Amino acid sequence: MSRQSRSVESPRRRIPDLRRTVLVLAALLLAIVADAAFAQSKDYPDRTIKMLFGYPPGGGADVIARLCAESLHDGLHQPVIVENRAGATGNIAAQAAAHAAPDGYTIFFGTAAEIAINKQVMKDMGFDPDTDFVPVVLGFNVPLALVVSTKSSYTSLAQLIDDAKRNPGKINYASSGSGTPGHLAGEMLAFRTGTRMTHVPYKGGGPALTDIIGGHVDFYFAALNSVLPHVKAGTLRVLALSSAQRSPLVPEIPTVAELAAPGFDFTIWGGVFAPVKTPPDIVMTLNRVVNEAYRRPEIKARLNAESSEATPNTPQQFADFVKKEVAKYSQVVKEAGYTGQ
Repeated sequence: MSRQSRSVESPRRRIPDLRRTVLVLAALLLAIVADAAFAQSKDYPDRTIKMLFGYPPGGGADVIARLCAESLHDGLHQPVIVENRAGATGNIAAQAAAHAAPDGYTIFFGTAAEIAINKQVMKDMGFDPDTDFVPVVLGFNVPLALVVSTKSSYTSLAQLIDDAKRNPGKINYASSGSGTPGHLAGEMLAFRTGTRMTHVPYKGGGPALTDIIGGHVDFYFAALNSVLPHVKAGTLRVLALSSAQRSPLVPEIPTVAELAAPGFDFTIWGGVFAPVKTPPDIVMTLNRVVNEAYRRPEIKARLNAESSEATPNTPQQFADFVKKEVAKYSQVVKEAGYTGQ
């Protein structure tokens, strides 16, 4: 064999060398990307943050979303802009946030609908709330109040339920829309008490409140903060709260769980979420700043004015809360037979 032929390297020997080279280059690339991400999160934030929200301005959740944005602005010293993208029961904003860059500059103020309810009855939302978001911090948790008009003869939940049992389908209840917590609370009340009631969906809480005050529907599960002014004005009467325990803000009002259906628990809640793969230090920064705001007396007072308590929480606590809510609504939809119609 000639010297030249002996010096030719076997293709079999070159393949492992090529693989090693590719692996080394891949490792270097990953290190560069990781260093860049670390440097970026270390300087966070250095520009405006956008908070997407899936409903029109002016509602109770919008008020608290803006309070949360204000708290983040004060703590991070950067503008935090709430961008309302209403439609599809919150899914338009949620989808946009889920597909945003995971850099902490686009975050989402999500509620029970987009995160826990819609997925139970919608085949394709354009995102998966379980895998596309990281829970950051719970922003508010407000009980629903079962209210009737003061023109109504009902002065107790027991009276209403007894009438519903005697007259199947006669008792009707309002909601701010199909698939909302208030709607499903009504469905579950009927299921748990062995009654049949008629659901009357409205396009928002405002029209529903108008008709319940006017006595055109029998009862309405509405956010506590939205009905208290009407209760004080003498046009609405609260028969019970939907939360598992009494609210310390109105401890005199009993719960549905106490009066008629043990374990009954429905609330309206919302909180900050970030796109999945957002760096953990950014998630913790956002969480820390909101929790610090919750400890300030003026922020507590403003939350209390919306019937919500200021309760600091960790991302893991919020994630555990969301997991329980998803499981609860999955069971509710099955038991009540709700199909999204």
